[in-house]
Amino acid sequence: MTQRSKFKDPGFILAIVVLLYSAFVWIWWPHETYVAGVALTAWLMLAGIILWFILAVVYVFWIEHVEKSVKEETERRDMHENN
Repeated sequence: MTQRSKFKDPGFILAIVVLLYSAFVWIWWPHETYVAGVALTAWLMLAGIILWFILAVVYVFWIEHVEKSVKEETERRDMHENN
């Protein structure tokens, strides 16, 4: 079985994206800026929830693609070894 790099793992990459977004919001924390009567921080937190949902969907499709490619490679290797 081929060993994959942990840095190419979809969960690791998507966790980095979430951490970067969270760091951006927590470091900036624009609590005195209002958009449509709501603090910009609240809008950024709402955007974060939407980002989490999108990343969850991306993760599902990405991990399915990775598992499918690993399965195909394993089947190809088994066929090659049997012939």
